[in-house]
Amino acid sequence: MKEYILKEKQLHPAALPQDYIKLIFQSEFGPGHLIADRNFSHDRLINEWESVKNLPQEESQEIGGGYIRLCIKGIDRSVLDKVNTAFVTSANEKTGSEASFMSKISLFVEMAAEDVFDFTQSEAVQAVEEYLKGGIKPTSHTKTYHSHYTPAYRVVRKELWNKL
Repeated sequence: MKEYILKEKQLHPAALPQDYIKLIFQSEFGPGHLIADRNFSHDRLINEWESVKNLPQEESQEIGGGYIRLCIKGIDRSVLDKVNTAFVTSANEKTGSEASFMSKISLFVEMAAEDVFDFTQSEAVQAVEEYLKGGIKPTSHTKTYHSHYTPAYRVVRKELWNKL
């Protein structure tokens, strides 16, 4: 997991503790929520893509646990059906464990103690504690992350994406 956290730091240096918690959650649990309506998911994907279709395309980002963040910026509309299929399939597979997630969170806090980030270990611990108050569940990127990077991706299993 350390290599994926370090890659996130390299790609998105303005990321804050909550953004790393999101990365860790996604690496453990994938998209993290069941998708009951494939068509609704597809409509949301198209709406999001409309807002980023003219931005420069970005490479997918490996995030650990066999998952990637598949960026939809600048991709051709014809690929969106495949993206949605991979996303819905990945989302509806149960993966991960609380123990493994907490182990990854501990690694993140240890890395913060080693001054890897532009925030302190205390800030990382505070963010983790605040996050855990609500239980282990999907979280959002910070406003800072959004303003710097305009994230637009779907978390999918890398192996599945490569097969489609």
